[in-house]
Amino acid sequence: MHAPFTRRAALGMAAALAAMAPARGQQPWPSRPIRMVVPFPPGGGADTLARPLAERLRQRLGQPVVLENKTGAGSNIGTELVARSAADGYTVLINTDAIAIYPLLYRNLRYDTFKDLAPVAYVASSPLVLACHPEIAARDLRAFVALARREPTRLNFANPGQGSPHQLGFELLARTADFRIGEAVYRGGGPALNDVVAGHAQVGVFTFGAVRQFLESAKLRPLAVLSERRSELAPELPTAVETGLAGVHVALRFVVMAPAGTASDTVARLHAAIAESVAEPEFNQLLRQQGYEPFVTTPVATGRLLREEHSRWGPLLQAADIRLE
Repeated sequence: MHAPFTRRAALGMAAALAAMAPARGQQPWPSRPIRMVVPFPPGGGADTLARPLAERLRQRLGQPVVLENKTGAGSNIGTELVARSAADGYTVLINTDAIAIYPLLYRNLRYDTFKDLAPVAYVASSPLVLACHPEIAARDLRAFVALARREPTRLNFANPGQGSPHQLGFELLARTADFRIGEAVYRGGGPALNDVVAGHAQVGVFTFGAVRQFLESAKLRPLAVLSERRSELAPELPTAVETGLAGVHVALRFVVMAPAGTASDTVARLHAAIAESVAEPEFNQLLRQQGYEPFVTTPVATGRLLREEHSRWGPLLQAADIRLE
């Protein structure tokens, strides 16, 4: 027997239909321009990657992807902006996956990487190269380690920023190989690179894209690539792992994230557009020319890798007492 169609049932159905109405009336995503926040200055690594990516996303999504460089506080101002934005798919972030360790690195972080942001995809990886001034009497990593142990006061590491992957990679190398040299801290990779080229500091860790021209002109000498495996961009460079330093590897990878709570179908469509863009031969080649290795992951795999980075670097940050306000 059917239940009687009462006034209460009618009111309940009306309420249900009213709740469904906005969903029916919503336009499919995206129906307006998307803002991609780059928390670094124009011309930096994330920016040079984001600009060609934004154009290809426009082609695939049918809406402009507008870049906004929101710099400051070690990328935290731009990242917090995205974390606090509406979870509607119209504001996204491109940053390095160093944000995985920010909850450990910063004492006064105003957002939570894992609670306030939703992973979408990794886009690319930039190999990090350990390089020294050519006047240093070390032709390879083994010789450099021996020199650093023997004459530590003669050497200074050009640190491009506290808590950076460059610093963490070198700190891991020094602790594993049991040496300690001097350190000069710079405000960014550019000044650090310039001082090693000029001989004011003797060794540094640099992205392959930034250091390539100086390696080719012999103004710097490569000692090792700090990737887990040899880089396809410079297959002749040995890894630190090959030299016998197990576990000494660090990655500088670029990741796209959205505000937490963004609809899963929106995240899935954005991820698909990113994956298709990176797979495009012309864009793929452009990435390699700029010193990037294409590297795309699913949203689930992206989240897992971010948590692995968080867990991996925590003990080193604590042991080296690396903390920022």
